[in-house]
Amino acid sequence: MARRCVILGGGGHARVVLEALRASKAAIAIGIVDPALKGAVEGLKVLGGDEVLKTLPKGTLFVVGLGAVRDNQPRRVLFEKALARGLKPLSVVHPSALVSPSAVLESGCVILPRAVVNAGARVGANAIINTGAIVEHDCVVLAHAHVATGAILCGRVRVEALAHIGAGAVVRQGVTVGAAAVVGAGAVVVKDVAAASLVVGAPARPVV
Repeated sequence: MARRCVILGGGGHARVVLEALRASKAAIAIGIVDPALKGAVEGLKVLGGDEVLKTLPKGTLFVVGLGAVRDNQPRRVLFEKALARGLKPLSVVHPSALVSPSAVLESGCVILPRAVVNAGARVGANAIINTGAIVEHDCVVLAHAHVATGAILCGRVRVEALAHIGAGAVVRQGVTVGAAAVVGAGAVVVKDVAAASLVVGAPARPVV
């Protein structure tokens, strides 16, 4: 019997996740959970809001379809709420993504079209490696972080939990981006980024 999955969130990011899920055939999506929507998303029924989680059988698979531009906390909260209800996170990898056999993908992460996760890299639970992003060898991207569209992490970069790497940003090898930090779109990061800070520009500098 095919595995069944719900998607938590029904916005634009959820549509991309749904397409990746359908293309990968990792599971059959049975519905969207989103309190702000009714009807259907890309032909998939909206089941209701978060109250639906307690009605689903324990062990039902889920993937977070809620996107994030800077603040990844809502994704973390939704992920942990589903875990508390006994649901199981599903990792989704689009078939066009390139993932090294030696890379480690933790539960609930999402690897989107044409992304690259290279040798020895690790992607944490509920993290997003978005379309066309590159995670080079031996990088670590921790839980609930987001490497946005077209961003590049050079070798041995460490992205702490809840951090956001903006679209098109480049992070030099060996750099650490602290927990909940934000790297602005197009930034070029050449030194460590402090936790909960915002850096922009080339070279990237803190915004105070």
